[in-house]
Amino acid sequence: MKNELIARVAHEINRAYCASLGDNSQPEWESAPEWQRASALAGVQMHLQNPDATPEQSHESWFADKLAHGWKYGPVKDAEKKEHPCCVPYAELPPEQKAKDYLFRATVHALKNIPDADDAVAAATIAAVRATQPAQATPDAVAVHYIGRRPRWHDTIYRTGLYFDAGQVRAVPLEIARKLLRHQDLFAELQQTDDDPPRYDQHYLDDVEREDDDTAELLEKGKDKADKVEQSLTEIQALYDQIDRMDKPGLLHFAKTQYKQDLDARRSVASLRAETKSMIDRFGVV
Repeated sequence: MKNELIARVAHEINRAYCASLGDNSQPEWESAPEWQRASALAGVQMHLQNPDATPEQSHESWFADKLAHGWKYGPVKDAEKKEHPCCVPYAELPPEQKAKDYLFRATVHALKNIPDADDAVAAATIAAVRATQPAQATPDAVAVHYIGRRPRWHDTIYRTGLYFDAGQVRAVPLEIARKLLRHQDLFAELQQTDDDPPRYDQHYLDDVEREDDDTAELLEKGKDKADKVEQSLTEIQALYDQIDRMDKPGLLHFAKTQYKQDLDARRSVASLRAETKSMIDRFGVV
């Protein structure tokens, strides 16, 4: 949620800046096409993961993403033709276009430490319920009830490895519960009746865990998978850093030997680096 807020602010700042240059083609965030929102979100994520990234590297990342999605240079931005006037190496951008990368980076860093509203709401909800429970309440797990309409919900958002069948309840760690309870259309804390033991009584949570005895196993598998994804991202970033240090002959050799691709030696080093990174995005680390 926080990343989307930062992307929204960065988008609106860019829209205002474009208007100051006489470019009124930028839509408001709510009306922006999905590809434009996704591009802004990707830029936010890049700067959060790489806080030392420069405006030039910001553009290179954007450029590589555009190339990977089939965009190319065009004198006028045309989403249908996938043409954009900024699809050029950073050094070839006019100063007013370079300024956009400075503004975007500054916006991300100015807002990166703001609290996540959804996290705050979920934490407050749990705290409010616990305040009414006995002192022996455990802080380690929360009974989460799936109330969504689908017969089965798989977690493709937080990479926990969990799934919930219709009406299912799982006792999950507090940090995961906070994330799931953000989605009030899908999850709620288990509602107890007068005959139920206290919601956070350990015997009660043990009963929930016995009903769903695969929860711990799913979480462990999810953690292993998330660790592998994190390792892959680390390897990609290390390769990005290596490419950023390569000269033109090194880039030509790397693309040829690793991906069997012949790069155009007439292009600038910055452009070749962006294209090489797009190969990594498409084909992975080889």
